[in-house]
Amino acid sequence: MDPQFQGQWWILGLTLTSMLFNYLLGEELLFHGVLLPRMAGVFGRWDWVANSVLFGLYHVHRIWAWPSLIASCFDAWAARRYRSLWMSVIVHGVQGYFIVLVVALLAGWYP
Repeated sequence: MDPQFQGQWWILGLTLTSMLFNYLLGEELLFHGVLLPRMAGVFGRWDWVANSVLFGLYHVHRIWAWPSLIASCFDAWAARRYRSLWMSVIVHGVQGYFIVLVVALLAGWYP
């Protein structure tokens, strides 16, 4: 939180647009909307585990995020359990919020 960014609300718009295209139209739609239903024919009831492994391999370049990849199992499980892409979107969004909150707490940005 540098003072030069104070009042720069366009950054919030940029972040929300990025989240829309990355989370919703990118990762969630591809992995849980397209691939997960097709993986059921190959992996049966363990399709959500295979989808989580594939999702983890997609993010393997982000070493700092490896611990949070365990939580990605909940995204695929929620999409499969409720047969809805929106459930995985909600779970993914909540996880992202908590990660940002923890970083803010550790950096001392949050009182």
